[in-house]
Amino acid sequence: MNNQRGSILIFLLFILIVLSILSIGVYGLSYSASRQAEFSRDNSQAYYLAKAGAELIIKNIEEIIEGIESSDEEDFEIEFPNEGKVIITLEYKDNNKEIIVYSTGIVDENKLYESRSSIQAKLKFDSIYGEVSILGVDESGIIYMFNENFENPKKIHIKDSEGNKIRISDPRSFAWDKDDTLVLVSGESGKGKNKDETLIYKLSTNEGMLIKTGGNGFRYVTYSEDVNKFYAIRDNNDKINYLDDYIEWKDIHKPTVGFKIEKLAQGNNAIVGISKGKDSEITYLIDDNGKWRNKIINGDGIEGVYSGITYGKKEDENRGRFIIVGNEKHNIYPIFIFSENGYDWQKGIQKNTMSGINYELNDVTWTGKIFVAIGNSGTIYTSTNGKDWYVFDRQDIIKDEGSSSTHWFNYSKVSGYGDYIVAYSNTQGGRLVSTDGGATWIEKGPIKYGNNEIKLIDLIVINKGQGEPDFSNPTIHWSKKSGR
Repeated sequence: MNNQRGSILIFLLFILIVLSILSIGVYGLSYSASRQAEFSRDNSQAYYLAKAGAELIIKNIEEIIEGIESSDEEDFEIEFPNEGKVIITLEYKDNNKEIIVYSTGIVDENKLYESRSSIQAKLKFDSIYGEVSILGVDESGIIYMFNENFENPKKIHIKDSEGNKIRISDPRSFAWDKDDTLVLVSGESGKGKNKDETLIYKLSTNEGMLIKTGGNGFRYVTYSEDVNKFYAIRDNNDKINYLDDYIEWKDIHKPTVGFKIEKLAQGNNAIVGISKGKDSEITYLIDDNGKWRNKIINGDGIEGVYSGITYGKKEDENRGRFIIVGNEKHNIYPIFIFSENGYDWQKGIQKNTMSGINYELNDVTWTGKIFVAIGNSGTIYTSTNGKDWYVFDRQDIIKDEGSSSTHWFNYSKVSGYGDYIVAYSNTQGGRLVSTDGGATWIEKGPIKYGNNEIKLIDLIVINKGQGEPDFSNPTIHWSKKSGR
């Protein structure tokens, strides 16, 4: 009997131990789940604190910038009572035109279950210069500055460092470095001492410099933001030159073979050239070190006459795109092709159609926001990515003084910066203006200086001034991981 009682006691003790273990386990699981939920909640709270702190800094960024002294970084702590705090570091780049906000939210700091979450906001600011201006050059080398409405022409009298007025003859092409330097190249048929020279014009000082090109003029010049270089095409030997240190043209020692480049663009470590004399063909050079290679572009809707080329890259993209426009081989129907590497090309897609607007395209530009292509009979196309293109209904073009109510000009040149775009007809003198990124367009007739009509060889849109950043409307790119 005693043995039986002892066995029962042992069994009951065993059961009690098992139940105790199970109770502890259940409690542990319950506590773990509760703590996990709390930890997840705290992490979310830390993230939202980080976001709120960054947004607070962004909202007051102009006042913060004004308080900056010499440091390239600035640290802040923001307390949120009963919620946590935020630690923020600001990093300034490119004279405050780019600011990176590193924000870390902290909940239960210095406790066992401290929660942290970080976020990064990259801010980019457009530059505030003077008012938008248009520069144009006529066949005699006179440079005019127009106001933002493509009106009120004024002659620019450029002087060198010694105060002497300077001008080139036989002007061909403009390019601008999006900062303070404008380049105007001349051809070989100029006269006098200004033959075969390049004008380097500093916008902020109105001071110019002439560079002799050794008797060899240029027919086209462009600027590459990817490598911060001006490139130009020689008239006599078709070699491509780059402007070294803004004082000397140097060739890249790789002439094209059987291809007379008329226009070119540089980007993604490639140079691409086109010619109206080479239907459905491009030439390209990779890394400035290899040989020029010619390529026939085959495919429905991409074979034809190539008239305009540009390269554009958005600020938040790693790689940009080359764009070529023109018309199909056996008709005047517009075509667009695009490429990232300069040798693999795809067809751009026209996303909308307008009856009667099927004319060849003559030029294309990148404004920093959109691609704009223009052509004959008031043809205008725009694209944000180079692949999808939208035609503007020419019936909606606002007709101004000097333009016909029933006809449209054949546009041959286009230039733009931001939301401001202008086009020009070399043969008819017509002008086209948009100040809202292509949403609306105004067409104007030929412009006069005094009693004489101005006939431009080339034109370019610039912002003339000191390049201070505009803090009122930044472009913001958010990312979860700050890397700090």
